[in-house]
Amino acid sequence: MKKIGIIGGIGPASTMEYYRMLLELYQARLETDHYPEILIHSINMTKMLDFVFNNRLEELTDFLKGKIETLEQSGVDYVALASNTPHLIFDKLSDSVNAKMISIVKETCKSIAKTGVTKVGLLGTKSTMSKGFYQSVAKRYGIEMVIPNEENQDYVHEKYMRELVFNHINPNTKQRLVRIVNELEEEEHIEGIVLGGTELPLILEQADFEKLKVFNTTEIHVNAILDRMLNKKDQTTLT
Repeated sequence: MKKIGIIGGIGPASTMEYYRMLLELYQARLETDHYPEILIHSINMTKMLDFVFNNRLEELTDFLKGKIETLEQSGVDYVALASNTPHLIFDKLSDSVNAKMISIVKETCKSIAKTGVTKVGLLGTKSTMSKGFYQSVAKRYGIEMVIPNEENQDYVHEKYMRELVFNHINPNTKQRLVRIVNELEEEEHIEGIVLGGTELPLILEQADFEKLKVFNTTEIHVNAILDRMLNKKDQTTLT
């Protein structure tokens, strides 16, 4: 069994979901009452997001590289960032460390492609929606990915950072988020919606949408982490 390291705390609420789901899915897959060994390095989210939102990408890369090196010293085989936003610099970061990294973006796009869906909406932080790194990977899998208009992006980002990161679930926020997604469906004819923030599944779920396929990036990432932990090889040829 491979040794897994997770960079967590970005944010804390979703990291707890990662841990809960990893335990539950591990036991379900193996039909066991044993528990997996996982190393979680919980980092300073505020410092990391300061690098992101001020476009200090070199510092962001160096910061995360140092945290991954701490996990590497414990002999991990794979590392996952328990967040979508820092995947902004995933390729450069992955090239700078020794451990193999598991990309939430690549795994999500693989998951979408398997369903046959070819056009999806994307919600997340402003950086995740607007910087193009998700769209770039999606394109390689034949998927068109669209985002809300500027006003709606600002709303999603504000509620994400002020409420969801702290696990504050507001029914009014939920209603507006559903409306934003429905507008994308009506205007852009999307077939699915990517919850491209690991806190978004705390407030949105498949039951909120009649026709759209919901892609929960936390769940997708956790399953990919378990695949690597259990030494299940990635059969995908795209990189």
